[in-house]
Amino acid sequence: MKDLFKSIWDSLRAGAGAGRSPFSVLQAATVGVDGNPKVRTIVLRDANEELARLSFHTDIRSGKVRELRARPAISMHGYDAERLVQIRVEGIASFVTDEAEKLAVWNSSRPRTLILYRSPVVSGSVIDDPARAAAPDAADPMLGYENFCLVHVSVRHIDYLDLSNEPHHRAQFHVRDDGAFQGQWVAP
Repeated sequence: MKDLFKSIWDSLRAGAGAGRSPFSVLQAATVGVDGNPKVRTIVLRDANEELARLSFHTDIRSGKVRELRARPAISMHGYDAERLVQIRVEGIASFVTDEAEKLAVWNSSRPRTLILYRSPVVSGSVIDDPARAAAPDAADPMLGYENFCLVHVSVRHIDYLDLSNEPHHRAQFHVRDDGAFQGQWVAP
């Protein structure tokens, strides 16, 4: 179990790294303000095993921020089609308020990544022309920072499924009261 747990976090760290990885882009599920499930794609920005934390950033004006403020529970899903491995994570989202931490992430982000925060139109708004949502040229490197939101997810549960074996292998890891994870094999 210890090696498998390390392998899961290695995969998540690779997803948050600079190169492409099957776990770079995850599906994140929240409960909408209307009570219906909402799923969207996020880019994993950090995976910290020591803190049992995943991080991503989003536009503070987005629906997912409203949803997570109302109900901070979040589920994230990634799949490696080559290795036939699925990783699901459940946790509690929190919003980073430390300006120094947010600014460090903003400053380390690629300019292309920051374009969406510069859009004058809130994501999901009805527009008559896609060009209306185009971000202005950013002479000011801080343009859009006011819309930037860094989200940390405190991981509470991990579900791992490996479909490459026969029979398939599935394991679950739950955080204990002392903060350590306890793993067990479960039927796929």
